[in-house]
Amino acid sequence: MNRAWLARRRPSLARDLVRDYCGSYAVLTEQLSRFERDGTVSYAVVNALLGQAFSKGVLWRLKDTAHHLFRTQDFRRGQAVAAKEATAEEHSLGGELIDWCVGFAFHECIKLREDAYQRQHYANRLLHLERQWQEAREEARNGTDGPWPLAALPRQTADSMERELRRILRVLDNGLELLTRYLAREWDNGPLARWLAVEDERAASVFGGRWPCVLAAFEGRGVGGLYALAAKDLLKADRTEEALDLLRARRSLLGQAALALLRRLETGYANPVQATDAFQVPSATSSP
Repeated sequence: MNRAWLARRRPSLARDLVRDYCGSYAVLTEQLSRFERDGTVSYAVVNALLGQAFSKGVLWRLKDTAHHLFRTQDFRRGQAVAAKEATAEEHSLGGELIDWCVGFAFHECIKLREDAYQRQHYANRLLHLERQWQEAREEARNGTDGPWPLAALPRQTADSMERELRRILRVLDNGLELLTRYLAREWDNGPLARWLAVEDERAASVFGGRWPCVLAAFEGRGVGGLYALAAKDLLKADRTEEALDLLRARRSLLGQAALALLRRLETGYANPVQATDAFQVPSATSSP
């Protein structure tokens, strides 16, 4: 992989990591809820989550992104430490653990997909065969009693799916804790802030009680908070109306810097560069 390409892509790769992690976690959580309701897991959903080598799904792309970010030496750095006592080596370990969690989930989902396929396509056939077996026994009138010898198999497959789902989500939940800490390294990442701000309800539902820590990662470093940094990223892309809409929709959540930017935009700054002159935020490649 070209190092220059990776360096240019790092901000968007970090965004993709968080976006696809949230997407994968939400899909698998819904599958666990489905299993708890009716004892099934959708093969189609799990298959789409994984995809194929020529058409990768969200979880497969997440695995590739994690490899790019955390298995490439140039990327294993403490760009901005989450706490003063944290070292670059600790950040590197955190990133490698995130990569491990994602890789584990990916390969467990391959097993889950096979179990879901077996359950969906073979369980009904097995029930049909069981009925035929019972009918043949009755016609034979041989008086021999005994259970259907394969009766336990569908239940065993269901138990396997439940174990796999819970194991995957337990690992990904631990990965979310690591991911929350990792975000402190991305405090100036505009593309990541934009996704988190625009999809804040979705992201907050995945991070749960960790969401305040996600917001705190973008505070106190001169960026003006998550929503201010997201709006600035939109302005850099000449998407002034979207920046205005974002800030207006989250007005009750904005800090002073974001409110000041909103006032500047609302009072007639047609030029986004002019609007942000008094709101300088370091670029995603600058040092703290």
